[in-house]
Amino acid sequence: MKPLLTVLVAQYRPDAAALRRTLASLVLQDTRDFAVVLADDGSPEPYFAESTAYLTAHGITEVQTAAMTKNGGTVCNILNGLQKITTRWVLTISPGDYLYDAGTLRWWLERLQADQPRVAFGRQAYYTPGPEPRPAPGETPFDRTPYAPDHYDGATVKRNLLLYDDGISGCGMVYERDLLTEALQAMAGHVRLAEDFSVRLFAVQGIPITRYDRLTSWYEYGAGVSTNEAARQRMADEWRAMVELLYRQYPKDRTVRLAHAYFFNDRHKSRLMRGLIGRLIVPQNAPFKKAQHAWQPPTNGDAALLRRIYDTAAQP
Repeated sequence: MKPLLTVLVAQYRPDAAALRRTLASLVLQDTRDFAVVLADDGSPEPYFAESTAYLTAHGITEVQTAAMTKNGGTVCNILNGLQKITTRWVLTISPGDYLYDAGTLRWWLERLQADQPRVAFGRQAYYTPGPEPRPAPGETPFDRTPYAPDHYDGATVKRNLLLYDDGISGCGMVYERDLLTEALQAMAGHVRLAEDFSVRLFAVQGIPITRYDRLTSWYEYGAGVSTNEAARQRMADEWRAMVELLYRQYPKDRTVRLAHAYFFNDRHKSRLMRGLIGRLIVPQNAPFKKAQHAWQPPTNGDAALLRRIYDTAAQP
C-alpha cells in the first residue's frame, strides 16, 4: 500500500556525520510505512549513494533523490524535492536535526489519519551538538495557546506570526504536499532560505495550523540559518521580502498592512515619528511583549534518546 507520508531531507553542503545521524533517526523508527526524498541544493558532494545504501540496508527502500544543478536556496531546494513526492503529506527536516524517538513517525501517521491536518507542528527538543550532545533551552512558538485544537484563534495566530515575531520552527513540520508546493511556488524568487515562512502565508489565508504537544524532533541549536548569529541579518532580510510578497498578494488584509507599515517604517521620518509608529503597531510594553521578552524557554528532551541516535549512526 502506498505510504501517506514522505520525509524530505533538505540539505546543502551537508556535514557527513550530521547527515548520517539524521538518517539514523529514520532507521530507528519502529515503522517502515514512509518514503524518503533526499533533496540537495547544488552541493559538491551530496552523499546520495552512501545515504541511499545506508537506508536500504536498514529496510527503508522507498528512497528517491533530487539534485539542484546550482545552489538556489532552501525554498527552491524543497520545491524541487517536492516534485518527487506522491504522498499526501511531507515532513521536512535537515541534516543535524532528527526525529525525536523511535515512535515519532508511527505517531505522526496515526494523527494524520485521525485528524487530517493541512499543516501541523509538534514540540521540539533543542540540543547542542558535539561529542557529548546535550538538550538545550529552546522552543517555538512562545505562545502556543491560540493554536489549541479545541479553540483555535486564527486572528491571534496571524498577529503573533506577522507582528510579534513568534514564529514556528520548520524543523519536523508536516504539510500537505500540494499545499506546501503552492506556497513555495509563490515564494520562489522572493524568499530563498525560510521555507517555514509558508506558515505565515497560511495564517493570512485562514488555513488552520494544527498544534500537537508531543515532542517530535531534535533541533540543532546554534548552527542553522535562524540560530547562528552571523545569519540573523540575512533572515531579517528574508522576512522583509516575505512581508513585501504578502503585501502585494493581500493588500486589504489589516494585519498584513500593519506588518508592512511596521517593517518598512519610512526612514525619512524623524526618529521620534518612526518610534511612535513602531510602538503603536507593536507596543513593547504590552503584556504579551513583556512576557515574551522575559520568557525562559524550557529544556525539552531525554538525553538518552539523543545519545541513541549518535550511537546508531556510528554503527554500520
